[in-house]
Amino acid sequence: MDPEILIQTIQIGIAVFAYVTILFLTYRDLRIFRRTGYLSYRKGALKGLLASTVVLIGLLLFFFISSALICLAFVFVGLMINQKGKREQIFTTAGTWSRFTGKTDIVRSPEEIRADYERIQAEKKQMENEKEKNDIREKRKEQREKDEE
Repeated sequence: MDPEILIQTIQIGIAVFAYVTILFLTYRDLRIFRRTGYLSYRKGALKGLLASTVVLIGLLLFFFISSALICLAFVFVGLMINQKGKREQIFTTAGTWSRFTGKTDIVRSPEEIRADYERIQAEKKQMENEKEKNDIREKRKEQREKDEE
């Protein structure tokens, strides 16, 4: 077998493996988000979709251009996009298979998820209101200082 064809086959295999892995991790994040409602897993799933698209572009470029280095660069960038961010702890007693498939120990009802979402939104709005009040105070203070001069 021609060594160049063997190298190309290995490179395509690396790209396909990266693509399938990212899709699996994205599915896992979606499943965990569906069960728990934690937004960090939703964000992870969205990053996974973006990363899988970049890797797929790199994989498809193997068939249209002759530079495997550019194609593998796309795969590498896709893997960098898919890095794990900060997540809540959701596994306590789950075994390896449960963790692998995304079966969580924490299962929250839609009502609990909605209540948490509304609480977070209320906290954000309160912080925005406090920031606006502080900005108004600062402007008034600056205005008083200008008037005193």
